[in-house]
Amino acid sequence: MKVLVAGATGAMGKQLLPRLAADGHDVVGITRSEAKLDLVRELGATGVVADVLDPDQVARVVAETEPEVIIHQLTALNRPFDVRHFDRTFEETNRLRTEATDHLLAAGRAAGVKRFIAQSYAGWPFARTGGPVKSEDDPLDPSPPDGIKAVVRRDPLSRARRHGRGLDRGHRASLRRLLRAGHLAQP
Repeated sequence: MKVLVAGATGAMGKQLLPRLAADGHDVVGITRSEAKLDLVRELGATGVVADVLDPDQVARVVAETEPEVIIHQLTALNRPFDVRHFDRTFEETNRLRTEATDHLLAAGRAAGVKRFIAQSYAGWPFARTGGPVKSEDDPLDPSPPDGIKAVVRRDPLSRARRHGRGLDRGHRASLRRLLRAGHLAQP
């Protein structure tokens, strides 16, 4: 299967590329930097350089690579984490979860990509009821702190749902998959 990974050189992408390649997939990894192309190759993928915040560059990469699956692993969390300024800490990641998600979904839809898998995060916005283990069926906290509200609103799954409108049920179901990482530390 041909797989396009956006965020190929991030914490999750660096773990994912070699596993996909080892499983026999034809993997293409997007990176923002020419300097990281060698790393993408070392991880077992073909590298392409693109600014995922530029819709034309994303459309070009998706059209040229013709993936069957797009995997969104984009974040910008490689700097100190400031819990007092949560919104600033997540500012660039929020753009990746909104604008880049929209660009990847639009390009994938235009190219006929049937599967879109997105990384998401759910570590604290759940209501403080029941046990510590939560599922997608558990309610969210009705009044999280303001800085967290901004992050929760940018969930890639809700964006994938909006892009899936107008598709038949089978295509909608295959268009979106969500991986909630929870609290993961970088390897």
